[in-house]
Amino acid sequence: MGSGIRRNCQKLKENRENGFTLMELIVVLVILAILAAIMIPSMLGWIDKAREKQVILQARSAYIAVQTIVMEDYAMGQVLEEQLSSEQIERAMELAGCEGSIESGTVDPDTGVITDFSYEEGNYRAFYRGGEIGVEGRAAAETPGWSVEKR
Repeated sequence: MGSGIRRNCQKLKENRENGFTLMELIVVLVILAILAAIMIPSMLGWIDKAREKQVILQARSAYIAVQTIVMEDYAMGQVLEEQLSSEQIERAMELAGCEGSIESGTVDPDTGVITDFSYEEGNYRAFYRGGEIGVEGRAAAETPGWSVEKR
């Protein structure tokens, strides 16, 4: 019987050497929690920046589509209004295939050039004003002229 107890004690020692203690597991979990606390905010920042860039790309596509529609109308001899018409916006959105919506646009009736343009997608609003494009609220360094705002 004494040898059976010794064998059991020996097995416990061997198991202890092969496994992790509770303290070791807690230390690893604390380290992982600290790393997550550091990484998550920076990852959210990356996600926001990527979303802003996506909105700017969509806004550029919509802007080019609007400019194309306005120039077609101008070439056909139509009198251009200073504000985009709902029909022009609808045609431009179909042409651009964007997910958001064109809020407004101002046209120079003499030249047919878009001078002011506003596009909204989700919580973001991108605009183009007089040669400046970016994410409203701050100028986007990578895309001069466009501005995007997160609402």
